Amino acid sequence: MGKIISGYLWAWRNTERGKKSVETLRKFYPDSDIFINVDFEGDIDTYKQISEEIDASFSINNFQLGYCGNFGQVDVGYLCWSKESTFEWVRGIYEACLKTDSKYFMLLEEDDFVLKPISILDTEFSMAIHPTDPAPNGNYRVNAIPQYFKNFISNNGGNPNSPGYASGGGVIFNRLEFIKSWETKKDIIWENYDDLKKYNKIIGWADYILQFVMQLGGYEIIQNHQLCEEWEIPNWNEFEIVTGLKDIEKIREL
Repeated sequence: MGKIISGYLWAWRNTERGKKSVETLRKFYPDSDIFINVDFEGDIDTYKQISEEIDASFSINNFQLGYCGNFGQVDVGYLCWSKESTFEWVRGIYEACLKTDSKYFMLLEEDDFVLKPISILDTEFSMAIHPTDPAPNGNYRVNAIPQYFKNFISNNGGNPNSPGYASGGGVIFNRLEFIKSWETKKDIIWENYDDLKKYNKIIGWADYILQFVMQLGGYEIIQNHQLCEEWEIPNWNEFEIVTGLKDIEKIREL
């Protein structure tokens, strides 16, 4: 019998936060396989040392990906990743999925932390995303998926139904279903990427691309109501997973 969950850290230079992120998953799931993938210009030396310390698999992107695109006060000169960058990002996750036998796979960033056993793992699901419809505080802040994307998913045999998009750090998905979806749908994504990009930048954003792959594969997208955003929920420490936590002092207390 395989493991219930493994984790993949998309890492940059916040090494203390990144180490703590994967350690919180291991705290509750000590047999989980951990994969640390560092961007090409990230803190490679420190993360390599961390990987050796905690017995994690280590890898580096083949080239620098950086931010997905302009966001808030961050201006990187483009709206979203090119298809080459998007495929490089997904490649790392796909290859990690091939190296573990866990049922579920969790995407982690340097501000995502597991606070309690993850109850949704006791159920059957394909992908559990951030709850925005409604959010844990009752607000409705759904990230709407453009109709053009829904039509594309439907026309290619997928499942267009979803409570918006929100598949960034903290998302959990069925590993084998993701592998199947990527292997069968990656060519059609590559061929149509630039057209999709013209309609909306989310095709080249980490917050959606994994979900897009799963929807194209025909799988159901659900919300994990035990996942919350630190900036949105004052009592975030009562949830099972928190994302967006950047205060190092609070992180050290976890």
